[in-house]
Amino acid sequence: MLNPRKTNIALDDNALDRNGSERDAFVERFTALVASGTLTVVVPGGVRSEIQHPHTPSDVQDAVLPQIFNWRPGLNAAQQEERRRVAVILQGNAKLERHAADASHVSEAAETGCAYFITEDARILGKRLNWGARFRQLSKLSR
Repeated sequence: MLNPRKTNIALDDNALDRNGSERDAFVERFTALVASGTLTVVVPGGVRSEIQHPHTPSDVQDAVLPQIFNWRPGLNAAQQEERRRVAVILQGNAKLERHAADASHVSEAAETGCAYFITEDARILGKRLNWGARFRQLSKLSR
């Protein structure tokens, strides 16, 4: 297992949501480790855009927006194909393109060299073994 203190970590837009459960303690610990420089976060460009939504809690915005992020330049053919491949895996029985944003977030995390992608999205977590070694380090913050 890769040491998260020596690798980059990507976050999904829901990774730091607090819900009043014991998970909140993990969120607090994670944000403290990031703030101290112990952990390095690289935010996918699409996640950054979603975090900027006015309904996103200010504590989540304060934790995520100062982090390094991907500018989301135009995609080359290989990047477009990778997103399509991940989207097909995520789609399952859902409508076409429903999970395109999630596919982009996961693909950007891999492209920017992140060893971990933290999410609370059950669909992403449930499909992680279908993606091969490159995407196996998907995890919930509370694990």
